Amino acid sequence: MKLNRILLKTNTLFSQQFSEWALAHHIRVEDFQEKSEEPDNGIDGLVIFNENQEIDRDIAEIKTLFDRKLKPVHNIDINGTLMVGLSNLELWIERNRCKHVLFIASDSVLSNPNWERYMKNLK
Repeated sequence: MKLNRILLKTNTLFSQQFSEWALAHHIRVEDFQEKSEEPDNGIDGLVIFNENQEIDRDIAEIKTLFDRKLKPVHNIDINGTLMVGLSNLELWIERNRCKHVLFIASDSVLSNPNWERYMKNLK
């Protein structure tokens, strides 16, 4: 992935696991403070990992912030086709010229067996 920085919500299982992946791929990781940060603070886009297009209310609120600021948002349904999801993510990052992206997901995504496949194939 051609990213300079990944932002993750603080104190979630998803952020802990995704942070390990990012550091292994030499991508800088920073905490996203929901209350103090706005999409205009150097964040280029939002990626939401979900199951069957369902997202939690707090994630929906963050998505709404990005929609209001006309920032690109990309949803990845981990129950969908793996290679399509990964290639669409790469294309989305490239087309939107995203370098600083917030990645979020509900911690329940981690219990889905497809999550492990995504993490192994995400580059």
